[in-house]
Amino acid sequence: MRRFGAIWVIWVVLVAQAHAQKVSIRDGNVCLVAGGETKKLTNSGHDSEAVLAPDGKWIVFVRTLPGKKIATGSGDANETQLWQIRADGKEPTCLVRSKPGDKMETVLAGFSKPQFSSNGKLVYFLSEAWTTSGALHVVDTTNSKEHFVCPAAEFEVVPSGDYRDHLLVQQHRYFIGGGSYDWYWLLKPDGKEVGPVGEDTENFKTTYLKD
Repeated sequence: MRRFGAIWVIWVVLVAQAHAQKVSIRDGNVCLVAGGETKKLTNSGHDSEAVLAPDGKWIVFVRTLPGKKIATGSGDANETQLWQIRADGKEPTCLVRSKPGDKMETVLAGFSKPQFSSNGKLVYFLSEAWTTSGALHVVDTTNSKEHFVCPAAEFEVVPSGDYRDHLLVQQHRYFIGGGSYDWYWLLKPDGKEVGPVGEDTENFKTTYLKD
């Protein structure tokens, strides 16, 4: 019983340490803030949108390649890369590189808003695509395998509750009789539709998210 109690205390301390860490961008470089100290992890001067994994061990971020552009349905977008790096600054790895394509589902450019799945294995992110919408992609951080999920203007990975790791995705759709609307939809992690959420996600979160 005492052994179980000790293990529990260690786990609580590790979780607290992970949550005490924060990432920031300073002068285009990824920094980790922990214990009141700031440590610079990258030196490119072109990094942004750093996100810490749920367990605090890894960080993903977007790196822009200055002056390089790729054509998309919404115009030329910056050539970007999605990187991961350990919180101690070791093992920097490029997960996804920009590339042109013959259809918007395969174009990769102008990355933004990376988000981890709850287990830290998957990272979802937006790529510029159509005039009315971006494209949601996902990459497996263990093997760098990436694929297109669905069109998306905005998205959020559900962090808890019955729909944990499902996706709240804002999509631009069209009425049969003409006109368009921008609703949020609940999708499974693989992009299969569960159902409509509405014009915003407030009611969904109040009902289904658990602390």
